[in-house]
Amino acid sequence: MKDSLAALKKSSEGLFVIGYMLFPLLALAVAVLGFFLVLGGHRIFGVILLLLPTQLFIFIAYWAITQRKKLLASQD
Repeated sequence: MKDSLAALKKSSEGLFVIGYMLFPLLALAVAVLGFFLVLGGHRIFGVILLLLPTQLFIFIAYWAITQRKKLLASQD
């Protein structure tokens, strides 16, 4: 498992999928869920979902995008 994750971090295609597709989509889904929870009356859990996992997914996506840019710049 560690070998496959290490290989994923070193390929630009894997970082593209992580940074531009997977984690932004997860962040959007969690944000929508948190928003609906706030509207449905579960304010505390909804705000927690809006703040913690959404920001974590956005940070990981940003990290993957910057790592991909560095990887592509080093290949040239």
